[in-house]
Amino acid sequence: MVLDTLDPSASGMSVSSGNLDAEGNSGGPFTPSSIVYTLANRGAFALDYSVVADVSWVDVSGGSGTINPDGTANVTVTINSNANSFPNGGYSGSLFFSNLTDGEGDATRGVSLLVGVAGLIYSENMDTNPGWDTAGQWAYGVPTGGGGQYGNADPTSGYTGNNVMGYNLSGDYANNLSETHMTSTAFDCSDLAGVSLKFWRFLNVEQPDYDHASISVSNDGENFTTIWANDATIEDNSWSQQEIDISSTADGQANVYVRWTMGTTDTSWQYSGWNIDDVEIWGLASGTSPAGDTPTFKLALGNYPNPFNPLTKIEFTLERTGNATVNVYDLQGRLVRSLVDQVLGEGPHSVIWDGMDGSGQRAGSGVYFARLVSGGQVADHKMVLLK
Repeated sequence: MVLDTLDPSASGMSVSSGNLDAEGNSGGPFTPSSIVYTLANRGAFALDYSVVADVSWVDVSGGSGTINPDGTANVTVTINSNANSFPNGGYSGSLFFSNLTDGEGDATRGVSLLVGVAGLIYSENMDTNPGWDTAGQWAYGVPTGGGGQYGNADPTSGYTGNNVMGYNLSGDYANNLSETHMTSTAFDCSDLAGVSLKFWRFLNVEQPDYDHASISVSNDGENFTTIWANDATIEDNSWSQQEIDISSTADGQANVYVRWTMGTTDTSWQYSGWNIDDVEIWGLASGTSPAGDTPTFKLALGNYPNPFNPLTKIEFTLERTGNATVNVYDLQGRLVRSLVDQVLGEGPHSVIWDGMDGSGQRAGSGVYFARLVSGGQVADHKMVLLK
């Protein structure tokens, strides 16, 4: 009796985690410049794979091949020189990992590039009332140095100038306080990337088993995402500048709101709460994304019959009019035949591959894949040629 010890539930291809998130000044270099993904064959039979990017500023090395059972392959993804000409802004794309043998474990990973150095876009120095929406004891004015039953008392002025936005400028926050908000007016971040919030803080609050202070962000004024909350007791006795990345909510958005919250609080100890000054929004003024870097096509690709001999019809669908290419590659990623390279209208299309390579010789039997590229998107489809 032989026990193979193979996991009966293991199959297909696995891809290591992580995205390539690079940044740098216009012209490069960009850091990190590359990332290595490990592909593993978790099944009992060899599998063929391909890896493609949908943007022109990324190179893929080792992007096709065969992985034996229990074997691995490394694929290196690198920011190439095309990115050196990009204007300031944020750019993004996708990497498509395809198991050409049975499709199990197909995966997608992200790639992003932030070009340029963020600068100051908006500033509220509290020398005048910013007119933000306040509830409860949130107010604009001069803090009085009151409070401090526990922790430290309020300051007696702002970080710069006399005024702040704060909770109860005369002393401590109350017991049994429900969440009480101060919400900024909208910041227009529609042309910004890599947006961050900076402000000066003088905060005293008990640890979150009892009392709470938090900050949240919204791009519609209704649905807020918490980006910071106290995870311990905070006892500021001087002003300190805070910086928080809000890009996931704010980048490219026309109406970005920042909300500071005091509460909830418990029934006992009281602290002096929030004091806020010199609020700033920093970001990159976005440039124009290079042509083809924003996917505009929904691609569908297939062939019939499959397997085939001697020819097959490759069928594909475009959602919009644009240039399309259909090429046939072998498992080593070498071009076998170019079938289509022209502007096509939206809707279904087809092309016949007669099994010949680009020199007019009949291709050998085996596995090939058709690759459709249009509008910055890529679709691969496995085909089997029989003799």
